[in-house]
Amino acid sequence: MDIYSIWAKSTNKSLDKAKELINEIAEKEETKPFNPHVTLVTNIHSLQKAEETLEKINKKKIIVNFDSVGTGNTYFQRLFLTSSDNFPFFNAVSSIEAWPSLWTPHLSLFYGNELPLNFSIDEINNLLPIEGVFDTLELYITGPDVSSWKEVTSISLD
Repeated sequence: MDIYSIWAKSTNKSLDKAKELINEIAEKEETKPFNPHVTLVTNIHSLQKAEETLEKINKKKIIVNFDSVGTGNTYFQRLFLTSSDNFPFFNAVSSIEAWPSLWTPHLSLFYGNELPLNFSIDEINNLLPIEGVFDTLELYITGPDVSSWKEVTSISLD
């Protein structure tokens, strides 16, 4: 069964530093790189529900300053950037019933069961803050295998 996620992405150059970090860590760790994004909604189990949810998201550009590095205990939240002001992300999804609950918007730099061995928090901190200008929403088929993720549709934001 497919699982759908809705991402905020940038088609401009604002996340180039984040993309370089993702690629550099993936190369050193011999893992698959991915495009920088912030997951707005995940774990949607039908295309119809995913499309309905996509319609409810605010269609305005999202501008956020990522100003800290975080680490987590799950595969998809292992090493990431966060913002002390996530209001623009919360505002984007505010009309989705029962969402967000315990959701922390973040921009992943690495997926894995353990933290990457060859990275420096100081090196990442030296690149911060990174202003992300998210001008696109993308609906993706996602799941545990990054290489099988597939874009379904995308919408430009005003």
